[in-house]
Formats: sequence, C-alpha cells, structure tokens
Amino acid sequence: MKHIVILAAALVIALSDQAFARLGQTEDQVNALFGKPTDPGKPDSDGITTNMYKNPTGEYLAVVQFLKGHSVTESYARVDSRKFSEKELSIFLQGNSAGKEWKKDPRKLKWERSDHHATAWCETVAGRPTLLIRGK
Repeated sequence: MKHIVILAAALVIALSDQAFARLGQTEDQVNALFGKPTDPGKPDSDGITTNMYKNPTGEYLAVVQFLKGHSVTESYARVDSRKFSEKELSIFLQGNSAGKEWKKDPRKLKWERSDHHATAWCETVAGRPTLLIRGK
C-alpha cells in the first residue's frame, strides 16, 4: 500500500501542469521547463520555429512551435508510444486552459477552449498517439 501512495505522489509531481509548456510562453520559458531542445529548429519561411524536447522525467516528447518568440502550437507524445490516459490528457489540457474550460466533442478526442482561442485533438503521428494543442 505504501508503494502505491509513493507511486501516485511521484506521478502527480511528474505530471504537474508546471512541468509542461503552455501556449503563449516564450522560447526561454519553455527551455527553462524542458532544458535545451533535443532538436532545435530554424525559422521557416513563415517565421515559425519548431523545437523538439524531452521532458525532464524522460516520459514524454514535446514538439513546440514558436511564432514571434511565443508558443503557438504544442504536441505531446509518450516515449513508449502508449496511448494517453484520461488523467494525462486532463493534465495537458488544464495546463493550457488559461483559466477557461475545455469543451470535448462527444464523438471524438477533440476539444475547444471555451474562449475559442485554442483547440486540441489526438491523432497518431509517426506511430505515436499524440495530443496536439493549437492556439487560434
């Protein structure tokens, strides 16, 4: 029983919404959370820079796109390629809620923030179930 409590506490700490990027954060803020990108990008013709990170616990891969120095799109996938649990999805969405509610499409894994300034959805990318979050 004691091991379960310790494991649950470790999971809550590891998945704390403070451990993941948020839409609108600067590249420096995201780097402070994840460390240097494992695959830093260069601005494309539209001025978007795409960086890949591994979170500090090594469980997740994150791809963050920046426009004018601020995060505009984020995607998260598990390193082990397993699907996300409802708890994990909830933590990622809450971290990007900006104090607003996410409304889920009852037919699929898709959400829209109540202020209509962000959407999120799940799809398989490069063989990994991935949560994508995009600001509007």
